[in-house]
Amino acid sequence: MSNYEIFKPQTVKEASDLLKNDGYMPLAGGTDMVVKIKNGFFKNLKAVVYVGNLPFNKIINENNKVIIGSGCTMEEIATNPIIKENYPTLVEAANTVGATQIRHMATIGGNVGNSSPAGDSIPALYSLDAQVLITNGTSQRTVDIKDFFTGPGRNVLQLGELIEAFVLPLRKTTGRFMKLGERSALAISKINLALSTWEDGKKHYRVALGSVAPTVLRSKKAEEILENAAHPLTEEVIQKASEAARETADPITDIRSTKAYRKQMAGVLLRKALEK
Repeated sequence: MSNYEIFKPQTVKEASDLLKNDGYMPLAGGTDMVVKIKNGFFKNLKAVVYVGNLPFNKIINENNKVIIGSGCTMEEIATNPIIKENYPTLVEAANTVGATQIRHMATIGGNVGNSSPAGDSIPALYSLDAQVLITNGTSQRTVDIKDFFTGPGRNVLQLGELIEAFVLPLRKTTGRFMKLGERSALAISKINLALSTWEDGKKHYRVALGSVAPTVLRSKKAEEILENAAHPLTEEVIQKASEAARETADPITDIRSTKAYRKQMAGVLLRKALEK
């Protein structure tokens, strides 16, 4: 393991100034990052900037939006009354992130910032039309979650920028989060799927797939089929939507699974989510 410095800034500006240096890496819960550091994943690592002291750990309802601080742990998200009442898909996703001990440490900002196509919270955020609030200590910018990722392990954050929060429209949704892995919650997902629905005079659907492409994908064709169907959904509609989800998937074969299996299971997971 490489030698590196550790900094513990007390303000966002201090953290941002440190992160403007090449080779300086932010760390919060550390459940993913520490493993990568120990395995020498970061070849140019010069310093770790601990951001757990920053004021990013609140969940608030403000101006018809729910703001989830990036420092909130998966356990805090899964048990928060606002999240439980409005976003069951996110609750289920948070509950699949590792064992209980991990959920008390892993943060949603870290899960998204890691930018893995298998990150469990990411499809859930896609399905809820989330935005990412980014700060550099002096100014902020907002990016739609779908525009945040540029590839596996890559995103739009620039040197000195941090994820401050995730902003969700306040609406009462229903939905499911489903994943396939070797050991359920303890596994990196072979494939995961988030389904969220809500009504505002019309029934809306969001279907987001993880581990089926370099970044999470929404199956807009499946959404269109579901939104244009009469309710309750018929077997024919569910079959068509499942086929559309399968067609959306564009996975690869790797050490965790095969392309064919992932593509097939995209449709199976959507069917299961719709039937439950």
